[in-house]
Amino acid sequence: MYEDRTFENLLQEVLADAEADGIDTRQGSIFYDSVSGTCLKIAKLYTDIDVARRLVSIATATGDDLDDKASEYGMTRHAATPAKYRFTFEGTAPDTGTRFYNDGLYFVLRYNTLEGEYYLEAEVPGESGNVVYEGTAAIPVNEIDGLKNARFGAIYENGTDREDDESLRTRVQEKIAGPAENGNKQHYKTWCESIDGIGHARIYPLWNGPNTVKAVLIDSAGRACSGSKIAEVQQYIDPATKGYTATVDGYTYTVGDGLGEGVANLGAHFTAVSAREIKIDVAFEADLASGFTPQEVQEQAKEAIDAYLKDTVLTTAAAEDVVIRAARIGAIIIELDSVVDYKNLTLNGSTENIRPGADYIPVAGEVTVTT
Repeated sequence: MYEDRTFENLLQEVLADAEADGIDTRQGSIFYDSVSGTCLKIAKLYTDIDVARRLVSIATATGDDLDDKASEYGMTRHAATPAKYRFTFEGTAPDTGTRFYNDGLYFVLRYNTLEGEYYLEAEVPGESGNVVYEGTAAIPVNEIDGLKNARFGAIYENGTDREDDESLRTRVQEKIAGPAENGNKQHYKTWCESIDGIGHARIYPLWNGPNTVKAVLIDSAGRACSGSKIAEVQQYIDPATKGYTATVDGYTYTVGDGLGEGVANLGAHFTAVSAREIKIDVAFEADLASGFTPQEVQEQAKEAIDAYLKDTVLTTAAAEDVVIRAARIGAIIIELDSVVDYKNLTLNGSTENIRPGADYIPVAGEVTVTT
């Protein structure tokens, strides 16, 4: 807004007015020296005004200033959450709270009373913990008598990074644009996405008849949610203690009591479910750039495709608009510094685009590179 209010422009305006009155405005003159400092201060003031204007606007605020604006609408930034892995062992059962490590990452043994099993939780929250393969050895920090071996099982809750500015900004703008009130569709979306670790919620009113609402939930890493996270959302919005269920299209779902004991209105039966993952296997023939191997191309492509799928899942409002396009995957491949050109690209063995569907999300599968 004040881009033209620079020191140089302000000084030239003042000197031009003075010259018209016959005042000596040469550099080093009394007039020049007396006004240049004032113009510098005024230019800085314009800069400060512009910065302040940006900090008080949802569209341009960042960091702590964006947090302050979000709080005015009753919203907070999602904290980072830790990765959680199933845990297998032979011999004496370790105590909960026991620390394990692998490849520089440290984990703490926990017990999930809901599912009745042990799990390893990353000490440092964030996506950095989502890198341990199933079957990898879990090494105790301190020796445990009677423990023969311990291993990481499958990851069942992805670690998520602290919510970034753009994600928080989008949530606040959605709340402003579509008022979340009186249990409307936007209200359920806001409730779901207020839970740490939930990146996106698809809301389906009347999914199983009158007074029913279903939320298909995606975690902040663009993956399926864990059972414990689904239970947390269900408990917050509409606790399910009566044992109500609904079977639709061969799937059985837990249905909330509808007693108004959560944030949902009395009489509204809410169901929280996780999105189901569909793996997208990508195969192509590559003309490699000098000095690169097919393995390096595969790793670069997998990382880039994973980022594309995550962004698509978390930023596309309607499930029917989620389309994994072969042309977009091709554009990602050709942008890799390890690839000169490619051909014969397929997604899940086909050249067609993929539409996952209402309850599904695409995730990166195998990437096969031939030369």
